[in-house]
This record gives sequence, structure tokens and C-alpha cells, in this order.
Amino acid sequence: MTTTREKITLELPEQQTAGLQSRWWHIADLGVFGIWVTLVAFILRHHEPWADESQTWLIARDLDLKSIWFYELRYEGTPGLWHTILWIVQHVFHAPYGAMGVIGAICAALGVAFILWKAPFPRPLRYLLVFSYVIVYQYAVVARSYNLLPLLLFVTASFYSDREHPGRMALALILLANVSLHGIVLAAAFGLCYLVEAIRNWPRLGETLRRRYFFYIGAVLLVFLFLFVILKPTHDMLMFAPDKMPASTRHVVSLSRFGDAVDFAFFDQWLLSSLFLLAAAGWCCMRRKLLPFLLSVSVMILLFVMVAGRPHHHGTVFLAAIAGLWVAWPSDNEARSFTGTARLATNGMIALLACLFCLNIWDAGVSMRNDYLYPYSGSEDAARFLRQVGADKSTIFGYTYGMSAVQAYFNHDILINIPTTYIHYGQPFYGFETNLDELQSVAPEYVIIYSASPESDFKIVNRPLNRIGYRLVHFSDGHIFYKRTDFGAAAYLIYSRDGN
Repeated sequence: MTTTREKITLELPEQQTAGLQSRWWHIADLGVFGIWVTLVAFILRHHEPWADESQTWLIARDLDLKSIWFYELRYEGTPGLWHTILWIVQHVFHAPYGAMGVIGAICAALGVAFILWKAPFPRPLRYLLVFSYVIVYQYAVVARSYNLLPLLLFVTASFYSDREHPGRMALALILLANVSLHGIVLAAAFGLCYLVEAIRNWPRLGETLRRRYFFYIGAVLLVFLFLFVILKPTHDMLMFAPDKMPASTRHVVSLSRFGDAVDFAFFDQWLLSSLFLLAAAGWCCMRRKLLPFLLSVSVMILLFVMVAGRPHHHGTVFLAAIAGLWVAWPSDNEARSFTGTARLATNGMIALLACLFCLNIWDAGVSMRNDYLYPYSGSEDAARFLRQVGADKSTIFGYTYGMSAVQAYFNHDILINIPTTYIHYGQPFYGFETNLDELQSVAPEYVIIYSASPESDFKIVNRPLNRIGYRLVHFSDGHIFYKRTDFGAAAYLIYSRDGN
């Protein structure tokens, strides 16, 4: 017969072993986080911001918060959390333009820390996830509002099963909705699913808790109403004059766009990505958590097809799927109790995610290598050239959206044909098309043309500009890298009057 003393003596080595393993895992977590920070910081030093990054910086630099929120945001089509963060670091801490990438990386690092220490996935999966393409590169090195998306979306997913503290969920939804249009839609999807779950449990909720639910539901709805009011399009927006829009920014709805949304968000191949989605949906259904996964992924795909369908938006579909799986993932105690089909299905889901993350790590590695070796945007080189020749002290005409990326390197508006340093998407439309009559009349010293297709654009503009006395004096190359390729150039053709 075993005595109590003997039982305790036998259990002590097991507890000590478990404690030692836990300490090693914590050290591994810190090591992975340190590697992630070092890698992103290294690539960030070689990254040249493009127009989507600098546009927000310039708006935050040149406008007050009231003008940003109640006027300019409706032309940007996005809420203003990121604008507000950049406004604070500029106007309160007087941060230079180079700080923008650091701020974006810090936001991304907070999301990575949350994954490493709070995600329900097995640790090896967490380590693979944080080095996946979206989280280590696209929404980390490239400084945009989407850098906030992993953190706030995964915080929302972590609060999903908490029925006792609706205030936490409400705050997460409000912050998520203020990230971007994608954040608004994701917050609506997860908020609706959370409300459905609360209604199912309504009889078991106390009277005080029910009143808190009503209060927080009202708060979230008020925020959505506020965002609708400030983002409601007006008649003078560029979207109502599609003939004025650059060809690279026009959006065409088609069935192929649906395929692209599924294809590049996961395995970069339509069939494999579709099979992954079906397998993940089936597993979530087995876990009785299908609705959050299905609704969040569906609305992201629909948004990509109907509204915001650029390659860098594929990441929102990827993150929506991970958040849906986060909600459905079993706790450690649940996983240990699995037998037969449940255990086999969960292990299969782990294997699928490992394959997905490994492919994404390859994608991230190629993009980071390219960003290190080649210019992501030609804006820095163009700004350097303009300073060297003193062009910023003369007269310059600039065209198209990409001029924002050059303007950000100067503390004043260097273009005489655009009244703002950023591109304003409202009437009258300044700087969207080359006007030869205006050029001849004003005769600026320099003309800068941003190009997503420099070879074809050169063939179009070079001869007409030569006829009125302008010669190409500098070319600044740039490539917007996406996974293992690039989806367009970010180059600048700089012309000088009489070639001087």
C-alpha cells in the first residue's frame, strides 16, 4: 500500500520536469519573438515606403484631427485610427518620416506577441504563423493601417468565448472597426456571431449582465453609425468620375476575382486553397463553431471581389480564416480528452496549417530578399535626385497618386500643380492626367510622372514631352513586391525643361 508521503515523493519529479519544460518553452517564445523583431528591423532599414504608406503620413502631418476625421477620411474610404496614431507621433513627439515604419513594425510586433503568448494553437504552429507572409512582411514591414489588424482581430477572437465580460468584446470590436474598411466588416461579422451566442445563453445570464449587454450593444452600434456618417461618400469623390481614375486603380468585378481572393490568400493555387477552406470549415462545424469562420472568411472574400481587390488585401482573407480557427480551437484539456475521429481531425488540421504556414514562410522569405536587394519604391531615389539638382527650390509638376511618396521626403509642397502634399480624391481632380497645354503655359523646370508600367508609360509620354522641350534626365525604379513576384512597378520618370 502506497502512503501519502510516497505519492507526494513520486509526483515531485514529474512536477519539476513539467516546470522545467515550461521554462524552456518560455525561453523559446522569447527567442522566436527576438528573431522576428530582428528580422523585421533589418528589412525595414532597406524598405522604401510607397504611396499608400506616405499618403496617410502626409494627411496626418498637414491636417488637424478634426479635418482628418470629419472631412478627409471620406475621400480615403477608411476610418482614422492609423491616421490618429501617426498624427500623435508627429504633432506630440515630433517624429520624422523615418519613424513611420518603426511605428508600423511596433503595431505588428504587438500582434506577434499576442500570438506567441495567447494563441490557442500548439507552440510550433504559433512559431510558424508569426513568420508567415502577412504577419512578418506585408502587415509588418509595409507601414499601413493593416499592421493593426492581426493584433485587434486576434484579441477579438480571444474574447469571443467570454460571455461574462461583454465590455472587453465591445472595446475590441470598436478598435477593430476603426482600422480599415476590412476591420469594419470583420467587426460586424464577429459582433453578430458573438450576439447570436449570447442570445443562445440569454436565459442563463443574470439581470445585471443582461443590462451590460444592452449598454455595450448600443455603444458598438453608435460607433458603426458614426463611421457610416463620416465615411459616407459625397458627390465630388473620384469614384464618381471613373474616367479620371488611373487605369491601375480601377476595379472590375469578375468571377476571376473570386478565384484570386481564395487562391492567393492561402496556397497560391485555386484547388489547394479551396480544399483547405472546405477542410477548415468542416473541422469548425465539428467543433460547433462554424458561423464565425464561415461568416468572417465569406465577407472578406466578398469585399475583395466587390470593393477592395488589391493583392495586399489577400492578407485580410488569411487573417479572417486564422481568427475563425482561433475561436474554434480546443483548450488543452479538451484536446487531451479527444479520442478517435476528433483527435484525428484535429491532428489533420494541425498538419494542414503547418503546410500553409510553411508555404507562407517561403513567400515571406522571397519578398524580404527582394526588398533587401531591390527598391520597393523609387520615391527615395527620386527625392534624393530632386534635392541634388535643387529642383525642390524651383518649379515642379507631378502626376498621379505616387507623388505622395516623394512629397513625404520634403517638409513643404514641392509641386505647383497640386495644392496639397497628399492626393485628394475629390473634385477638382489635381495631378491625375498630364495636360500639355498647361505645361507649355506654366513651363515648370521639372516634370515627374509616377508609373506602375514605366516601359509603356515612357512610350506614351516621352515623345509629346520632347515636342514641348522636356527631356528625361532621371529614372527611379521601384517594385511593389508581393510574395514570390511583384504586382506592379513604383517608378518615377523625371523630365527637365531643355534637358538641363
